[in-house]
Amino acid sequence: MAMREKSWASLLAAFNEETGADERMMDVEDIARYLNLHIMTVYRMLQSGLLPGRKVGGRWRISKKELDEWLENYTGGLRKQILVVDDDPAIGRLFKRALQPEGCTVEVVQRGEEAVKRVKEQIYDLIFLDLVLPDMDGAQTFARIRKIDPDAHVVLMTGYPDSDLVGKAMQHGAISLLIKPVPIGEIRKLVRNFKKRLPREALQRIRKKSANER
Repeated sequence: MAMREKSWASLLAAFNEETGADERMMDVEDIARYLNLHIMTVYRMLQSGLLPGRKVGGRWRISKKELDEWLENYTGGLRKQILVVDDDPAIGRLFKRALQPEGCTVEVVQRGEEAVKRVKEQIYDLIFLDLVLPDMDGAQTFARIRKIDPDAHVVLMTGYPDSDLVGKAMQHGAISLLIKPVPIGEIRKLVRNFKKRLPREALQRIRKKSANER
């Protein structure tokens, strides 16, 4: 069995290398990470036909290209939604200048409470969160965001990388830490590396339909 597993892994790796990134075959764990969904939700979606996967060697597989096409259909080509939480107006202008030409919608709020309110209202593809805010610190804001959206993609920002707040906030699972002043190129690179998340309404439809198919 171990030899068979090794042989299958070698063949899959060779196939992925030959066909390129767009045709790379993804398994259930890859799909769950890519779509930011629970692995059991992905299984149900594949079994019910909601995802265009197929079984290869007894395992569910889908190419990255197929998954991207499916995701494009579900998101309707919507623009990436970015939330910037920083009380410095210059930072807000910087992010808009960096990301609006990239096809993103950028919302800027200056207080932690405002950020929490926005996250209750919609799903953001990325949240850029400063650690020093007028009403509550970034670690507290991050903790409250996590309770509302456990899968939120949050990038922390600070001009004080040695602050104790950095460690406290990172405990909540930030995907990155940006040190101010933040280069425009770094902002764009981070946003380009993340796929658009499924809107809350789409997630609800998917979960309801997959549950009905069980």
